[in-house]
Amino acid sequence: FTIDLLNKYFSDLAVWDIPKGGFYIWLQIKSDISTRKLFEVALQEGILLNPGSVYDKNDQQHLRLSYAYASLADLEKGLKRLAELIKELMN
Repeated sequence: FTIDLLNKYFSDLAVWDIPKGGFYIWLQIKSDISTRKLFEVALQEGILLNPGSVYDKNDQQHLRLSYAYASLADLEKGLKRLAELIKELMN
């Protein structure tokens, strides 16, 4: 379900590998936006992100998306809005 949503909303914004297990997916944002700024604006809308800089202080291109806890409806709503926020920061 999550991979289908990523294909639908993020195909022009990010790249990712399909995980073999686990409960998260790493996205690599294609554009040079601030993942810190993305974190801040997403949080204001109730979307909690794990930017790559949490795990590596020099990583400004990755997001770790967890898909284990949200309902399917909330997951789609959140990923759709996240894609919109990325597009807004690109402009």
